[in-house]
Amino acid sequence: MLKIENKGDVRLAVADDIGRLYARYGLALSIGRVFGLLLASNQALSLDEIADALGISKSGASVAARDLERIGVVNRLGTPGSKRVVYEATDEMESTFSGTFARVNDSLQAMHRAESRLGAGKAKKRMREMVEVHEFWLRESNDMMERWRRRRHGR
Repeated sequence: MLKIENKGDVRLAVADDIGRLYARYGLALSIGRVFGLLLASNQALSLDEIADALGISKSGASVAARDLERIGVVNRLGTPGSKRVVYEATDEMESTFSGTFARVNDSLQAMHRAESRLGAGKAKKRMREMVEVHEFWLRESNDMMERWRRRRHGR
């Protein structure tokens, strides 16, 4: 079992930075901290190790790890010959953007609905601009991710 004893451990600083970043975007601080810890760790960690390192409850670590697994940025691994489960950050970093893309797409759908309800005028023109910028962002993002995949796979 990995022991994280050093309070100056750089992984804790990374965990705190990413936790604050995630919280700024409306996600739970604990989710960001768990993700940051796993990103900065060279090996998979158990829920006990995550909880001990971050000073959170095991159930809090479990909820965060499950949420991160569900969105595809963390992998859950079994331990051969044991019921022990460990977690590690994925090596496929493009999945970290899937939530962002989903939120932008949800915003786009809301903007489309709003635009269709508005009568002619300044508000409708503003809403059309919002639709267009969201559509542009999604198109460019898709192209960017495709370039990333080609680069990553050496094509």
